[in-house]
Amino acid sequence: MKLLKSFKFISLCVCIGLVLLLVGCVQPRSAEEVVTERAQARWDALVARNFDLAYTYHSPGFRAQTPASSYAALMLTRPVRWDNAKVRSVECDEDTCNVEVSLAYTAVGAPGVLAGMQNERPINEMWVKLEEDWWYSSNG
Repeated sequence: MKLLKSFKFISLCVCIGLVLLLVGCVQPRSAEEVVTERAQARWDALVARNFDLAYTYHSPGFRAQTPASSYAALMLTRPVRWDNAKVRSVECDEDTCNVEVSLAYTAVGAPGVLAGMQNERPINEMWVKLEEDWWYSSNG
């Protein structure tokens, strides 16, 4: 019985030690990795026309001044439909990141023969770090 208790105690110590070792090995993600993930998620939401979700990636200052319903209404009136977006590059300094996105779109609101025109082009956007989180800045 005493041997069984010793074995359980040793097993518990080994498990705790392994967990602590694994936690210590986890590397913090770089700003570029975090912003790449967040920027792609924002564009995935825009392509899916999930404007409520896309809105959550805007900076706290933007969200304080712009209600989600106003943002969604603005997005619905845009003369383009975003068809696909892929983050191509992210370059960061301490508190800002410049993101290049390859954006495919259809000009649904264009006049005459331009209506329905499809195109793809790179766009640049800025992300800012505020209170340890990264946010899309429409002022970039």
